[in-house]
Amino acid sequence: MTGRGNGAEPPAVPARMTRLLLPFVALLPLAGCGDPAPQPRATPAETGYIAKVQALSPREREGVLFRAIQSGGGNQKCHEVTQVEAMPPAKGGQPNWRVTCTGGGQWLVALSDNGIAQVTGAADR
Repeated sequence: MTGRGNGAEPPAVPARMTRLLLPFVALLPLAGCGDPAPQPRATPAETGYIAKVQALSPREREGVLFRAIQSGGGNQKCHEVTQVEAMPPAKGGQPNWRVTCTGGGQWLVALSDNGIAQVTGAADR
């Protein structure tokens, strides 16, 4: 007895079949090679943020733009908004406003639909 319990030996694999399978077994590591399938790019969902800001009253819009300047580090030069002027859209199509503050500082604020504002000094443009 061979110690397998029932005394039966496993069937032998014919030598011819082994010779046929060996080339395929050697190619298995290459099966995962090649260009991966392109992944779809995620596009940010439109939230309507720009439309909401544009629908605000002028005073409310000043508040939104003032907070954007404050968040962007312009708090030393902008204590109060004195004038807001709509500018041509940015390269990406976002609306732009030139904001003049009491200290004489001017800022260019571009809003994206995800609520992020890009704030630069108006002199930079």
